[in-house]
Amino acid sequence: MNIPINHHFVSQVHIKNFFNRKEQKIYVYDKVLGRHYFKRTTKTLFSESKLNSRFKEGEVDHSSIEKELNDYFERDFSNNTEIIKQFIVNKDFNKNVNSALVYFAKYGIIGDMRTPRFKKETDNSIEEVLREISSNATLELKNQIEEIFEYKKEVNYSNTTSYAKIAEQIVLAMGKLVFQIFIPENETDFFIIPDFSAGTARERINEYFNPDVKEIAYISLPLDSKIYIRFYSEKFFKNSQVPDSAIMYCPSSFVSELNKINLDYCQDKIACENEKYLISFINLNI
Repeated sequence: MNIPINHHFVSQVHIKNFFNRKEQKIYVYDKVLGRHYFKRTTKTLFSESKLNSRFKEGEVDHSSIEKELNDYFERDFSNNTEIIKQFIVNKDFNKNVNSALVYFAKYGIIGDMRTPRFKKETDNSIEEVLREISSNATLELKNQIEEIFEYKKEVNYSNTTSYAKIAEQIVLAMGKLVFQIFIPENETDFFIIPDFSAGTARERINEYFNPDVKEIAYISLPLDSKIYIRFYSEKFFKNSQVPDSAIMYCPSSFVSELNKINLDYCQDKIACENEKYLISFINLNI
């Protein structure tokens, strides 16, 4: 059986939350090319060949990262989306709702880390350091360093990360989470999905010997066309009053503000369920 090598940097199950099922289309804007178009499938949107492939001990592994993402971040995505939707309706905060929110916080933590942009920047930074070391190293050490870069002949990125471990470590470091769930007041407003799953911001939220250490303290996640979630570490607020978690109905201006942030940060593409909204939003912001 052929093993798929087209890997998504935004999970398909997430993208499908922005797919127009009635029209069987998802509407895309490419800000680099300045072009609107649509796709009839999510299979090739926000994806790249061999994105999650690893080269280890002389073998190419296309599956292990994909399996990890499915096991920890994708398999329960749809079910947890429904739990959040029910919570918005009945306002009953229970263990299932809390678990669903933590699930999406973890998913959001790794959102940018999964992108080609992040992977390339990380690999380039590591290579720069090792090349500097190699310039003054013994022949044996130089050969060892060269072996580290053997992956570049077979796959696109080093892909040494365990996303599940990183997400667990970071969410524990964040401590208690404050959440805000935003819902558009106007039914003609829609959230977009950019070419990264979620945005994050770093602050000094824990005490370390090095005072410059900053960790993820904020996560911003468009869950579907009508739900946007923000998470904050309680430590983010330091000595100020910690706000209550809340469900908020927001005006068109705020929906546009959230979408604009994601448009500005995306590498090149955003997608939306509604063509009319997307065109109008782009015309106002480009």
